[in-house]
Amino acid sequence: MRSRTLFIITTAGSALALAACTPPMFRHHRHQYKAVSALDCPQTQGDLTRKDAAADGKTCDYAGPNGEVVTLQLISLEGTNENDALAPVEARLRAETPSAATDATGNGKGEGRVDIDLPGIHIHASGKDTDQNGGQVKIGRSVSVSGGNTVIAQDGAGGGGVDIEAHDKGAEIRVDEGHGGLNRNFILASDTPGPHGYKVAAYDARGPQGGPLVVASILSKSDDHDRLTDDIHELLRLNVGG
Repeated sequence: MRSRTLFIITTAGSALALAACTPPMFRHHRHQYKAVSALDCPQTQGDLTRKDAAADGKTCDYAGPNGEVVTLQLISLEGTNENDALAPVEARLRAETPSAATDATGNGKGEGRVDIDLPGIHIHASGKDTDQNGGQVKIGRSVSVSGGNTVIAQDGAGGGGVDIEAHDKGAEIRVDEGHGGLNRNFILASDTPGPHGYKVAAYDARGPQGGPLVVASILSKSDDHDRLTDDIHELLRLNVGG
């Protein structure tokens, strides 16, 4: 049966007006994530160096070559759901990039340009509500859309969704891939550094439907840290597979 795609573009606040809208495409494949009781935290993984590891195997911290902070967590879903379980992680990341969260609620200025490059996510858009300049949002190889400053995309077959809010000074992106297991990406990006100098805060959470989730989060003072993407994904694959 052909899957149905719901695609909504809204324009509000500092709209990043674009000329065309192309529905996103999801690659439909099922994830085979394994349940783990403790994290496997190698001393090094590519450019990442482990700085700390909890004795109970629930968390470990890594440092990147340019001050990036990567945290690996094991989060149980017993008695809760993924949204509530991940809420404290999101709250911690929002505290580090407050201007990104503010802009993503529509309080940004009414004009300007977004140039954000994240691991696998690139947002380039410009102009006022009335402009017809081009812009594009790309998420990995599975989603490519052109649209306004808010995008909500949903696979009608229940396979996941994309929620993007991009403004002149920042962006918030949430991707739920679906199709077996839990796979969520959450990204905050800001032109203005937060209280500790971070401009990017993100996590990648993966695990079987019933949990637990292995969550890799990153804090970066630069939006140029694509080199760490493979290292973070390898840590996730090492722990949950997929």
